[in-house]
Amino acid sequence: LKNKFMKKLPRDAEASNVLVGEVDFLESPFVAFVRLQQAVMLGALTEVPVPTRFLFVLLGPKGKSKSYREIGRAIATLMSDEVFHDIAYKAKGRKDLLAGIDEFLDEVIVLPPGEWDPDIRIEPPKSLPSSDKRKNMYAGVEAPQMNGDTPHDAGHGGGGHQVGEELQRTRRFCGGLVLDVKRKLPFFASDFYDALNIQSLSAILFIYLGTVTNAITFGGLLGDATENMQ
Repeated sequence: LKNKFMKKLPRDAEASNVLVGEVDFLESPFVAFVRLQQAVMLGALTEVPVPTRFLFVLLGPKGKSKSYREIGRAIATLMSDEVFHDIAYKAKGRKDLLAGIDEFLDEVIVLPPGEWDPDIRIEPPKSLPSSDKRKNMYAGVEAPQMNGDTPHDAGHGGGGHQVGEELQRTRRFCGGLVLDVKRKLPFFASDFYDALNIQSLSAILFIYLGTVTNAITFGGLLGDATENMQ
């Protein structure tokens, strides 16, 4: 309960572990991308107790540790992309993964490190690229069964539907409400004191001032237009 990062994760979150290293018995790099059939706990390998579904292993000869770390960082960035990790769940082979990487590279925006100046404000793009196009490309690929999924033909699209503990009948009066309170009780206090932060307070003040000035201006214009009838 003291781990604030754990509180931000959804209940069915699964981890991707990226492992890179140097060894003295290889002459060329060895790479493996593994998707487990069922997510499993791998001890203290992850920072938080989350079951692991994906493993990326890169081993190579000594002398290129910096390159190995950069490759591992690129894979971690790929797995943080919402569309690509869906592709990774549904991929049936290497070609599907490579196609997902190509789609990611088509949409990603890269800033060269030598050309980027932190003092220059870069204007945001006029229109954000839609992820629907990328998702639709793999909409027809059957996804592997997730932990807790109940395979059946009902529901949208005929896929499995996860029935969580909070949706199951307890056959007791207000049993679901009692379980819901017990589940959320450790976080009730933090829901309030987490907001007592200078960044939160400054955002609240900014939003208030940005709203009240518009309301005053609109009220004055409306009064002039209606001869103060409104």
